[in-house]
Amino acid sequence: MSKNINNNNRATDFRATGIKKSFSTVHELEVLKGIDLHIKKGEMIAIVGKSGTGKTTLMQILGTLDRPTEGSLFCDGKDVFLKNDSQLSIFRNQTIGFVFQSHHLLPDFTALENTVMPAIIAGMNRKELMAAGHELLARVELTSRLNHKVGELSGGEQQRVALARAMIMKPSLLLADEPTGNLDPGTGNRVFELIQEINQSSGLSTVMVTHNYDLARQMHRCLTLEDGRLCE
Repeated sequence: MSKNINNNNRATDFRATGIKKSFSTVHELEVLKGIDLHIKKGEMIAIVGKSGTGKTTLMQILGTLDRPTEGSLFCDGKDVFLKNDSQLSIFRNQTIGFVFQSHHLLPDFTALENTVMPAIIAGMNRKELMAAGHELLARVELTSRLNHKVGELSGGEQQRVALARAMIMKPSLLLADEPTGNLDPGTGNRVFELIQEINQSSGLSTVMVTHNYDLARQMHRCLTLEDGRLCE
C-alpha cells in the first residue's frame, strides 16, 4: 500500500552528546574527541575548520550514516543509535535531508525523477509525490527543467535539484556538506539563499559545513571544529 508524504511527526530537537570517533590504522586515530551539539528547531548552524579536521565525519554521524565510537545522538530525547541498522535507515529517510558538494544525482533520470526518488524508495503515493516534486522544483526555480536529465543541467541547476531531493520527505534536519563548494560565487550564493528561504519558511533545522566564511557569518551560529572539538 502506498503511503502519503505528509510528515506530521517532525522532530523538533537534536542533541549530540560526547560524540567520539576513532579509526584504526597503524596507530589508532581519534578524529572526534567529544562533540556536544544542540540543534534547535529552525536553527541554522555553520561548521567551519581546516581540511582534515573531521567535519565530514561529524556530518556522517549527525546524519546517522556512520555510528560514533562513543556518544549519543538524541532526537526528541531518544537516542537514535539504539536503533538497529534497518530502523536507523528508516529514521534517516524520514527525518534527515542531505546536500553534498557532489550532488550524487542519477544521470539516467530527469530532474523530477531525481527529486522524488527517496519517496519512491520509501513506497510513497506516486501521484502525491509527483505533485510534491513539481512544487519543490518550482521552489528552487527549476519549473522549466523538470524533464531535463542531469547532463542537460548546469552545475547550479544540479545542486538545486539535489536540494529539492533533500526536501521531498519533509525532513526535520538538513545537513549540507560544502553545498556551494563546486559552484561559482554567484551560483553558490543563490543556492545558499534558497537554503535560507527553506529554513525560514519551513522551520527546518540546518547544519552546513563550509569554507565560505561570508556565508557562515549569515547563519545563526558559526562553530569551528578544531582538534576534534567544536568551539564558538
